[in-house]
Amino acid sequence: MFSDLFINLLLALIFGATVGLERESSKPNDPHVGGIRTFALIALLGALAGIFIQHNQAAIGLVIVIGFLALLISYYIAESLQTKDFGITSEVSAIATFILGLMVMVQIIPQQIIIAIFVIVVFVLSLKSRTSQLMAGLSRQEVQSFISYAIIALVAMPALPDYSYKLKDIPVLHQLIQTTGANISEFDNLDLINPRKIWMVVVLITGIDVFGYVLGRLVGSRNGFAVTSFMAGFVSSTSATQSLAQRSNQTPFVNHLVGAAVLANLASFLQIFLLVGPLNMQWLLAIVPSILIMVTTAGIIAYFFFVRKEPDEGEKPESKKATAIFSLAPALKFAGLLIIIKIVTKVCLILFGQAGFIISSIIASFAGLDAIIVNLAEMAGKSITFEFALLTFLMVNATNLLSKSFYSWLQGNRSFAIKFLISALLIAASGALWLVFI
Repeated sequence: MFSDLFINLLLALIFGATVGLERESSKPNDPHVGGIRTFALIALLGALAGIFIQHNQAAIGLVIVIGFLALLISYYIAESLQTKDFGITSEVSAIATFILGLMVMVQIIPQQIIIAIFVIVVFVLSLKSRTSQLMAGLSRQEVQSFISYAIIALVAMPALPDYSYKLKDIPVLHQLIQTTGANISEFDNLDLINPRKIWMVVVLITGIDVFGYVLGRLVGSRNGFAVTSFMAGFVSSTSATQSLAQRSNQTPFVNHLVGAAVLANLASFLQIFLLVGPLNMQWLLAIVPSILIMVTTAGIIAYFFFVRKEPDEGEKPESKKATAIFSLAPALKFAGLLIIIKIVTKVCLILFGQAGFIISSIIASFAGLDAIIVNLAEMAGKSITFEFALLTFLMVNATNLLSKSFYSWLQGNRSFAIKFLISALLIAASGALWLVFI
């Protein structure tokens, strides 16, 4: 009993001292910011309140809580008036530290979760310089984009029904097909759309776009052309490849541009982990070898082009941050495209078998790979086997890479287009090697 109490007090002390260390290091020359001793005492005060609450002395514990809050509020008012600094980070940190100390003693939630919360608090506090860098120079359009993303993720998605609508649940569509004279009895129970799941995928896709954009801002142009091109691939590998192809008409440094395009597509392969993982972990494990082989091949090819000598004349390609950012219109277009692909491929599977499914998926891959990947993840292990889903994935991926090569031929110079085509063929072929072993 006593040993448990001692360990919990020690843990609270560590929590407080760590937060205090971070606060003190963030503003080393500011005497108004509490340090290790202050936050350690705050955590121990919270632990003391927790001890009283745990031993059925809630009134005393409540007095300690109210007294702490009153003292903190008074201190904040006095300091704000004196220094004209109305930031509340340290005050919120103090409250969080007090609560952590209290929870250690009361143990309303498991100790592992309390430790996780502590780690998150310290991590968030340590991000001040990075978040300041990110927020500096944000345009109104960028702020509106982030707000829009928050709305679709936190407001729109929970409001949508979590129900798989079948053909018979949509009377208009059902009657329309009936007027054609087709026998639709086998389609009646066909799952068409689940609004909540569809929108969850939209949130995931656009979240990856936002993530790529944020990383691009944090990395900055000073960190190199290769890195920023890689970040652009998380936003849109197709757009990145097209942009680089267009720039190949303006510079003799084609090799670096091809290497950057390959890196952008490498990022899109890594993005598959983020797309498939939440939807179908079992199928993700089945395709991991192919993805890793393609990532390795793309990395080697990109390195080859970056180390090759370029002409001495002309200007080197400048590093550019990914300028694309989330907006609602592309999100809605993606949702519409995903719904169409889901319905068309499922109908083709019923009417024409596996061949119809593959052909319809290949045609859809010209518009992009993300929606196809999501559709395969949802169907693998259910409507189709894991092996067939893998085969379809490799074929649509190869088609998507070749379509980018076609766009490069139309928009870039011939040297860029040929080199990217060879790279695309090597990457697609390397992914297919895994089929030999299954």
